[in-house]
Amino acid sequence: MFTDTLTEYNMALRAKKLFNVNKLEVLADKGYYKAEDLKKCVEHGITPYVTKQGYSNKTGDKVFYPEKFTYNKEQDIYICPAGQTLTRGRTRKMKGQIIGFDYHNFKACRLCSFKDRCTKSTRGRTIFRHKDQDFLDTINFQTELNKNKYKLRQMIVEHPFGTIKRSWGAYYFLTRRKVSVAAELSLTFLAYNMKRAMNILGAKEIVKRLRERRAMVLS
Repeated sequence: MFTDTLTEYNMALRAKKLFNVNKLEVLADKGYYKAEDLKKCVEHGITPYVTKQGYSNKTGDKVFYPEKFTYNKEQDIYICPAGQTLTRGRTRKMKGQIIGFDYHNFKACRLCSFKDRCTKSTRGRTIFRHKDQDFLDTINFQTELNKNKYKLRQMIVEHPFGTIKRSWGAYYFLTRRKVSVAAELSLTFLAYNMKRAMNILGAKEIVKRLRERRAMVLS
């Protein structure tokens, strides 16, 4: 299943119920890389393939991007690309709930010759670790192992948006308010689906199938 609407969990659960299956694989882009939704998917027998969001170090030097810092689970520390140890500092919270932890070593940063390449902060570099990072690492590894499946999402899901925007000129909405925009978008994709079906099946075949369905309903 390829999902790009609402939350990944909601859409995947609806598809799982619709197809009446116990297990389901779903693919989504970086915008759906949310630990809470991914955990719900796994809990309900849904296997998600989602690439993680990339974050820079604000200096633009890829050598010091967050993923270049190595985490040691046993010691609960990070090792930076320069070989320095970052220990756990502040606990981050949102609405009273713990969301993760900061790791830093400001003393080492002040003496580091790579500081200007690593961070723009005067104090030094800080690495944030999500409270569910171990789980997210599993999702990352799982997605990398199934990169061929993930690429299918790009070919199948991205194509309609490109056609509608580039070929049809639908770069912006003509209506306002959520209900009106939702209706406009639904009509746009209905037109796309109808045109796609006509190109694949042909108008005569579509009419034939509609008549068969109509006969079944009326009988």
